[in-house]
Amino acid sequence: QQASRRGIHVHWAHTAEQHNQIVLDILNHHNVRRVVKSKSMLTEECHLNPFLEQQGLEVVDTDLGERIVQLRREPPSHIVLPAIHIKKQEVGETFHEHLGTDEGAADPTYLTEAARAHLRSKFLAADAGITGVNFAVAETGGFVVCTNEGNADIGISLPKLHIACMGIEKLIPRAEDLAVFTRLLARNATGQPITTYTSHCHGPPPGGE
Repeated sequence: QQASRRGIHVHWAHTAEQHNQIVLDILNHHNVRRVVKSKSMLTEECHLNPFLEQQGLEVVDTDLGERIVQLRREPPSHIVLPAIHIKKQEVGETFHEHLGTDEGAADPTYLTEAARAHLRSKFLAADAGITGVNFAVAETGGFVVCTNEGNADIGISLPKLHIACMGIEKLIPRAEDLAVFTRLLARNATGQPITTYTSHCHGPPPGGE
C-alpha cells in the first residue's frame, strides 16, 4: 500500500521462474536492450542474468567484484566479496583480454580506474537499472540499498527505469528499525560501522518508473 502510494509498481512472484519472467516482461514493455545491475543475491539465486542474456539482452554487473567474475564466466565465491578468490594478476589478465588494459598490468589502482571508465560507458548507455534490496520499510513504502562503491546509485539515477528485486525477508516494520539493521548488516558483512553508501529510494523520479 505505501509503496504504491509512492508510485512504485509492486509485482509478486512465488518462484524464481515467475520472478525472472516478470522482470523480462517489464524490460520488454520498455523496449530495454541494455541493463546495468548492482549486486543482488536474490537475482543470483534466481539465475536472472543468464535468463535475460538468453533473451538477447546485455546485462552488466557493476559491482567491481561481480564484474570481474562475470567477465571470467565464473560464479561469485563469497556473498560480500565475490572475487576474493582471484589474484590481482588474474584480474589483470582478464581486463587485458576484455577491456584492453596493458598486458601484464596488475596494479590495483590502474585496474580499478580501467574498470571505472569501462563501467561509466555502460551506465550512460543503459536503458534500465536493476538492483537488489537490503531493506524495505513497511511504514514508509521505501527501500534501502547498501553499497561501498556507489554503483547502485548511478544505476538507479541514470536510466529512466529501475527494477528492485527483493525477497519478503527484507521487509522491516518501521523507519526507526533501520538503525539496528544497517549496523547489523555492515558489521556482519565487512566489519564496518556502516556501509559507505546507504541509499533510500522512495519512488520514481519525474518521468521515470
